[in-house]
Amino acid sequence: MKYIYNIFFASLLLLLACEDPYNDASGPGDYVDPDKDYQPTELDNWLYSNFTSPYNIEVKYRWDASELNLYKTLVPPVPSKVQEVMEVASQVWIKPYVELAGAGFIKEYCPKQFMLVGSPEYNFDGTIKLGTAEGGRKVVLYVVNDFLKTDQFSVKQLIHTIEHEFAHILHQSIMYPAEYKELTPGEYTANWNMVSLAEARARGFITSYAMSSPDEDFVEMISIMLIEGKEGYEAIIECETTAASRQILKEKEQLVVKYFIENYDIDFYTLQAKVQESIKAIAPGNGGGGGETPEPVADVWGFDKTYQTLNYDFSTLPQPADFVARYNYDNQVLHNNNYALDYNFKLLYSFEGELTLRLFYYTVNSAEREYYTANFRFSAVRNDNGTLTLYYAGSDDNGVYLQEELKATGILSFFANRTFNTDWVESCDGELYVGLFPVDSPQKYAIATLGN
Repeated sequence: MKYIYNIFFASLLLLLACEDPYNDASGPGDYVDPDKDYQPTELDNWLYSNFTSPYNIEVKYRWDASELNLYKTLVPPVPSKVQEVMEVASQVWIKPYVELAGAGFIKEYCPKQFMLVGSPEYNFDGTIKLGTAEGGRKVVLYVVNDFLKTDQFSVKQLIHTIEHEFAHILHQSIMYPAEYKELTPGEYTANWNMVSLAEARARGFITSYAMSSPDEDFVEMISIMLIEGKEGYEAIIECETTAASRQILKEKEQLVVKYFIENYDIDFYTLQAKVQESIKAIAPGNGGGGGETPEPVADVWGFDKTYQTLNYDFSTLPQPADFVARYNYDNQVLHNNNYALDYNFKLLYSFEGELTLRLFYYTVNSAEREYYTANFRFSAVRNDNGTLTLYYAGSDDNGVYLQEELKATGILSFFANRTFNTDWVESCDGELYVGLFPVDSPQKYAIATLGN
């Protein structure tokens, strides 16, 4: 069985050999020839010594597109990023398990191959894959080229992917308690990507993707509890749940703890503490470059800065109510016209002084789904007082259709012809996000993660 984890954290692979409207992956960068007769490099020797020899894990980074989805445009990994990624995997994933269960545990249950890919794999619905696991043997890790070892968000994203996929391997070997499926039996849905993170947690799920099936619910609980640590996890369920959903999540937590001790003789809370300790040792900060005090947003986000893109996602980010209402309004307008608005979109620097709002939408109630991208352009002006003004400058044909014919303007009007303060926002669970605060109504802001 093939498990697929994406930024919300997972979505089903769509095997379509047509145009991929959401895939904007760039060229291959540092291409490494897959010649089987190559002479081992220093990196090859390091991977062999740290993974292949002790645990029988092959780490494959030399490009072999035949092992990946031939219907997608993917980018090879940059070799300089490979060791950083695998160092974190070793310290944060393998080491805690070895300390608690021994090297034999990893040898028995770990996947036998990690394959690294530089870019994400874009799905037609706008979601991306961060990782896949096939039959408990092979794990593919994407977005290697964007990995930042000193950035805690980047480290957590990587470990979330690995822990998610490894948890699938564990429950394929020994099934989790049957009563787990009975805690929220009527809430699972194939339309999980239309459920905001806030709504998911109010219904007893740790993420939106956890609503897709009991199996995904179980492994999402494991992975989130591990990457957030006890303190971070407790903060989530205290500030983002109702009394009823908090009780459900506590019951799910106890079944996870019971599963690990009874089946693998692992104290989950000790494992959780060790994983959190390792994350903080590698990346002490939680945003903006890895320090306790992040750099100003304006110093890291811009056309020629470390990051060019703000990623908005209603399934993974705890957006304020006003911004959720804008999305819901636009989505309802589109549904009334046989379309659906994807739950994630981007605000990116397309040129110096120009930002593009990129929305994704697709047909519903049609024999064959059709996918569209709408681009809205803004002149972006940094003012002397540090604020950012976005002057609406036009759109492509799809943008005109959404704006003028369907009147789906809730999200567009948030950005158009307004001035913003940009700053870091700390959520109630301690995570840092980039916030855009309209000067005319700063309480009605929006949050995003940084990306390229």
